[in-house]
Amino acid sequence: MGRRSSLGLRAALLFCVVVLFVGTGKSYAQEADIKAAIDAFHSALGTLNISKLEPLWAHDAHAMLINPRDKEISVGWDAIKRTWEETLNTYSELKVTQTNGPHIHVDGDVAWSMGIVNAALKLKSGYTANSPTIETDVFEKHAGKWLLISHAASRIPQ
Repeated sequence: MGRRSSLGLRAALLFCVVVLFVGTGKSYAQEADIKAAIDAFHSALGTLNISKLEPLWAHDAHAMLINPRDKEISVGWDAIKRTWEETLNTYSELKVTQTNGPHIHVDGDVAWSMGIVNAALKLKSGYTANSPTIETDVFEKHAGKWLLISHAASRIPQ
């Protein structure tokens, strides 16, 4: 192999490495941002305070929520807020811990994730439970910040 071919091969290899790291770096950074948004959501749930959840959600008419105990889907921020207020009011303690995932995919200004969490809860009635739960979340980027636009959670059958 001549000097010219060797330099060309090295340049092509360097180009591929740069494309690989630069091209995937943004995705990794966005996935880290989504993971941080999920962690913030779980942390906010543990406070049992709607004011901690509000800034994590898109306040849009097409936002959606369904929790394991819900009988219908809440559509629009006003309905979601009411549902969270009612739900959080039933707990005296709630701790959500990720046990699998989250498995995240980012596509432009939309991202989705799926994972399994354990919800360790205590109702105001005194009832306690550990509830393995599947979560599916959809995020939209609003003014540079990833916000929840949809959250669906369902218990894993025992």
